[in-house]
Amino acid sequence: MEGEWHSYAPDGREVLVRRQGELWLVRCGQSQAHSKNLDVALMQAIRADVDVDVVGHPHEASYATWVRTAADKIDPD
Repeated sequence: MEGEWHSYAPDGREVLVRRQGELWLVRCGQSQAHSKNLDVALMQAIRADVDVDVVGHPHEASYATWVRTAADKIDPD
């Protein structure tokens, strides 16, 4: 992936993804996360920006599906 990728989480928060070397940098709302694994960085950023844990949250299933779909679009390899 070159440049930046923009989208919105299932709950409407803006998500920005960038690649820096081996790391994926993800911003969701006011939170940021990074990881060598895109799925992990996406979920960490989403979880860090909510007042309660995503587990048990009404959007839990849609977050997991959204993260997997987004990761496939951003890095299809």
